[in-house]
Amino acid sequence: MASLSRFAINSAPARLCFVRTTTSGAYSNNNSSSSNNNTATANNTRMHNSMTTFKTQGFATNAAIGPMSSRLLLPASNHSKQTSRNFSSLNMPLQPQISRLVHHNAMAPLKNRRFISSKEITKNMTLYTNEPFKSEVDNNSLDFFRFKKPTGNPLVLMMAWLLAKQKHLKKYAEIYTELGFDVMVVHITPWQLLWPVKGTQVVASETIKFLENNKSYAPIVVHGFSVGAYQMGEIMLQMSRDMERYKQILDRFACQIWDSAADITEIPVGLPKSIFPKNLSMQTALRNYTLYHLKTFHNQATIHYMRSSQMFHSTILKQPALFFVSDNDPIGPPSSNHAVRENWERANIKVTFKCWKKSQHAAHMIKHRDEYLDILYKHLEECGVLEAIGVKTRAKL
Repeated sequence: MASLSRFAINSAPARLCFVRTTTSGAYSNNNSSSSNNNTATANNTRMHNSMTTFKTQGFATNAAIGPMSSRLLLPASNHSKQTSRNFSSLNMPLQPQISRLVHHNAMAPLKNRRFISSKEITKNMTLYTNEPFKSEVDNNSLDFFRFKKPTGNPLVLMMAWLLAKQKHLKKYAEIYTELGFDVMVVHITPWQLLWPVKGTQVVASETIKFLENNKSYAPIVVHGFSVGAYQMGEIMLQMSRDMERYKQILDRFACQIWDSAADITEIPVGLPKSIFPKNLSMQTALRNYTLYHLKTFHNQATIHYMRSSQMFHSTILKQPALFFVSDNDPIGPPSSNHAVRENWERANIKVTFKCWKKSQHAAHMIKHRDEYLDILYKHLEECGVLEAIGVKTRAKL
């Protein structure tokens, strides 16, 4: 007669393991005595009741348990192929989870190996790096925005489009952080755009102060989107008033990239679309107000837009430039970008111009990713940026 002869309890984690030992005559038909059959029947009944108790306590039993079975009764969590449900996909069917180490190798997609951290320097400036941020920022009156321990990386000054979302900006930042750059994203609000003296010009001053106090950031690449071209004009205006002081900043720039650059004439078009992208009636209302604002607040706003536009066209930044535009973009049309290109080429600035027939404002990389990245990396190579930072071959994303 068989019995459950021993059991073992492991305390951490709690695990109950039953092992059945059998004799040579166990679970075989024994015709020698009917009393033995009655005893075996009683024992089987007790064993069935015990198994029922174990089920209610959360332990796994096997349907195959029976006279000729010698399987171990183990908790379900100890099986070799585990079955569990991910909390992020509760509607998905249960799937076996094989060891993750099998899938993580040197040729795994880069998105599985990326790391990017961010630190808010001001409400309008966010720094992205490819490693945990350890340096502290000295914010005293003399050394405003100075890092106590520089990262030693080159820098991308990224001028964001209006109301850009962090998750979208991170996609562009990752292009550069994987090459070893730190990325400083500068963004402005609609209010700051409408009132530049207390808005965009304050942000421009903070940006210059950051570049001035962190001289270890070199080379510098500027990558701007849409209204970021206007913001860069405000930065150059302030630096142009003291060229001797800010020459050390200008000399550290290596190249510039402009994606869907918008001029002053596109503000009444771009501002409503940025704030109300899916509401045509509100776009119309805000467009009418923007035209009113430009006319009524000429000294407080419009004249500053004009000066920034003039500075962007004449530019004190003489490094090679790359433009991304599309024919169907009403906010950053090819016509206004061509005007900038002509002015820059007359000033002996090398300009590369890429125009798609159909794309999306400030989202050319989303629509034409491979071509966008190929042109971008080629531009960085031709400007000597990748070689300067120790990247010998073009990165593959």
